[in-house]
Amino acid sequence: MDNANVKLSLKEKLSYGASDCAYNLVFNVVTTYMMFYYTDVAGISLLSVGTLFLVVRVLDAVAGPVVGALIDKTHTKWGKVRPWFLWFGAPFAIIGVMAFSVPNFGGVIKMIYVYVTYIMMNFLAVTVTTPCTALLPNLTTNAQERVNANAFRNVGGQIGVIASGMLTLPLVNLIGGGNQQLGFTVTMIIYGVICVGLLLLTFANTRERVFTPKEKEPPFIKSFVAMLHNGPWWILVTLNLVMFIGVVTKASSIVYFFKYNVGNETLSSLANGINSAGMIAGMILAPFFAKKMKNRNIAIMFFGFGIIGLLGLYVGAKIMSIPLIFVSMTVSALFQTGQSMGFVMLADVVDYGEWKTGVRSQGLITSCAAIGVTCGAGIAGWLSSFVLEINGFVPNQEQTAQALNAININFVWIPIACCAIGTVLMLLYKVDDQIGTIREELAARNQVVAE
Repeated sequence: MDNANVKLSLKEKLSYGASDCAYNLVFNVVTTYMMFYYTDVAGISLLSVGTLFLVVRVLDAVAGPVVGALIDKTHTKWGKVRPWFLWFGAPFAIIGVMAFSVPNFGGVIKMIYVYVTYIMMNFLAVTVTTPCTALLPNLTTNAQERVNANAFRNVGGQIGVIASGMLTLPLVNLIGGGNQQLGFTVTMIIYGVICVGLLLLTFANTRERVFTPKEKEPPFIKSFVAMLHNGPWWILVTLNLVMFIGVVTKASSIVYFFKYNVGNETLSSLANGINSAGMIAGMILAPFFAKKMKNRNIAIMFFGFGIIGLLGLYVGAKIMSIPLIFVSMTVSALFQTGQSMGFVMLADVVDYGEWKTGVRSQGLITSCAAIGVTCGAGIAGWLSSFVLEINGFVPNQEQTAQALNAININFVWIPIACCAIGTVLMLLYKVDDQIGTIREELAARNQVVAE
């Protein structure tokens, strides 16, 4: 493992960042516009959409552990993780196009198509995003380099979010010429081609340096039991669950807020860009904070900034101040930076698990932690549609005051609650206090084994 304590080249860090850029270029459209597309373009009821999101996301929770276990058992000349970008980039992009190409059939046939494509969309997303996370602990054992690489990943991810967030609706309207169905389909084709190219770049320019030799790999059951006894892993799973409820309810409410509360749907593209710019600023600052602060404390700090920004959004919505709303969008985005610190902590938890149990299974640990992400996003989709449904929201109509307030609940108050819970969870996370000793002992163990 000593040979893995290396500084990564700029080329490798940029290529690692390309993976999340590719993923978000496609999947951010799902997160931000899928509910809007289903209700306002494909003509599917809110209740049906909410049920779809919840059922499919719960089913997708099974996909994470399966993909993680397969990654741990993958052995190729390219490594354990990198080949997944080569194998699943194109299928992920293709199903993205299909998900936004709902045929104009009636009733049951349309819903069968929606369920099949949405299930496949989310499963193939796992085959791309799980390797993004599983690759980090394999790149290097250097703690600062992991933070730096994670910053490149998250900045790359936010570039994908900005591009898809700001360009999607303008492209849909430009290409579709009033036909949003056509516009969404062609836009996803463009994003898909770029996505595949970026994932191939990640595959070609990254290297795996931390690994367990095939003959020393533990059986799946042993790895699974060891993971269940990893207390910090449970904290990060719960953090992912809670924070992705906040992230997705806020993201999926942006277009509704500007279309109905503000009365200008096109501003949602600018708002998405501003939100991503705020998160990028946080990502750029995170490595500098990491030189002086523990990862847990960085997350708590960004959660605090997020709450301040979200409160600003509430005030801006009350007085209908567009400048205040945009400034607050920038600040509120910082809570997503806090959530992304969980990926760095997850790499540390892989080391913690090996130190405590003698079992290193980065694929299983990182993929099962993604259960929180998957279920959180699913709960968020159901919750946000439920809040709108019970408050009388009707698509493409002038909304009542109660319905407009429901949009504000999704946009502001649910994310604030999630930030508060995330802060409590971070106060319970203690690996930061031990990670230096853990790495020294692991290096000593591996030196003894090598001799």
